[in-house]
Amino acid sequence: MKQFNAVFFVTKFLNMKRSLLILLLSLFMLKPFAQKPFTVTGLFNSKYQGKVYLRHGTEIDSVYSNDGKFTFKGKVGVPEYSFVNIESKSEQVFTPFYIEGGNVSLAVDTLTKIVYTSKGERKILQVNAKLDKQSKTDKLIDSVSKLIAESIKGIQDAELRNIEIRKITLNFLSSEPNTIASAVILERNTRSFSKEQVREIYQKLSPEIQRTESGRNILGSTIKQVPITIGEKIPDFAQNNIKGEMISIQSLRGKYVLIDFWASWCIPCRHENPVVVKAYQQFRDKGFEVLGISLDDKKERWLKAIKDDKLSWLHVSDLNGWNNVVAKMFNIRSVPDNILIDRDGKVLARGLRGENLEKKLAEVFSDNKVN
Repeated sequence: MKQFNAVFFVTKFLNMKRSLLILLLSLFMLKPFAQKPFTVTGLFNSKYQGKVYLRHGTEIDSVYSNDGKFTFKGKVGVPEYSFVNIESKSEQVFTPFYIEGGNVSLAVDTLTKIVYTSKGERKILQVNAKLDKQSKTDKLIDSVSKLIAESIKGIQDAELRNIEIRKITLNFLSSEPNTIASAVILERNTRSFSKEQVREIYQKLSPEIQRTESGRNILGSTIKQVPITIGEKIPDFAQNNIKGEMISIQSLRGKYVLIDFWASWCIPCRHENPVVVKAYQQFRDKGFEVLGISLDDKKERWLKAIKDDKLSWLHVSDLNGWNNVVAKMFNIRSVPDNILIDRDGKVLARGLRGENLEKKLAEVFSDNKVN
C-alpha cells in the first residue's frame, strides 16, 4: 500500500508540474483587451426615488432615478466586477456580476433585515439584482466552482483535496488563459498552491489582469507576513515614491521613522493628517522622518490628497490598494495605522494617534533619550 501511495503522489505531482508548464507557455501569448461599450439598465420593483450607484472595477458612477428606472453607460476592457447599490444609512449587501460589454438588464428589489449580534441589532439592506442573462465570465466562474466542489466531495485527506483543486484550476487556466474568470478561480484557490507557484503564475498574467481586484488579491496571497514586535527590527522593504524612484526603509537608518499607513479615500486618515503634520514640523529637525505608505490605487487621487493635506514628508505606494505589498507584509487590516521605529530600525510603538503620537515623540526626543 505504501508503494502504491508513493507512485500515486509522484504521478500527481508530475502531472501538476506538466499542467503548470503548459499554463505558463500559454500565458506568454497574451493579447491586450479592447475597450467595449456597455449599457446597464435597471428597474426597481418599487417606485424608488433617489441616487443609484454602479461600481464597476475601481470606478463608481451614479445617476438619479425618479421612477425606479436607471441607466448607466461606459466602456470596459477587462470584464469588471460590478454591483448596484442605493443611497442608504443602513449597511448594504448586494448581488455582484461582471460587465463584459454590451447590454446588461437588471431587475432590482430591496429587502431590509434585522441581524442580532453580541453588540446588539444591525439593520442590513439587501439590494438584489437579477440579471436577464448571465455573462460568460459569471457562467465560467460558477461552472468551475461547482466542478471543484463536486470533485472534492468525499475526499477527506487535505493534500488529496489540494491536488484535485490544483489540477482543475490549472486545467481551467490553460483553457481560459488571461481571463478574469481564470484569475477569480485562482484567487479563490490560492491556498491549494504554494506561494512560489502562485507567484510564478501571477508574474505571467497580463498587466490588465494583474491590476484587477482579483489580480491584486492573488499577489497579496504570495506575501509572507512578519510580526510587529516591540524591540525587534523590521525587515527591509522598498516602494516607489511619487516620482517613480525607489525608496528603501534601510536608507532612513539613523533617523526615527513613523511608517504611516493611510489612503486618500480614508476619512479617519484625512482627519489624522493634521496631527502628523504638527508632529513632523515639531520634530523633523531632531532626526524625525515620516514615510507615508498609501493604500490608494489611483495615483491622481493619492497625489491630490498629499497636496490638499500639505503632507511634506516622504511618500511611497505600489498603487495596489489593500494589497499593497508592505501593508500585506505587516498584516495591516485597517487604516490609519502606523509603526514607529528607532535609528536602528527597531519597533518602538504602533498605532500612535492624536496626542499619543506627540507624547511618544516628546519622550523619544527628550534630552535624556537622544544625544
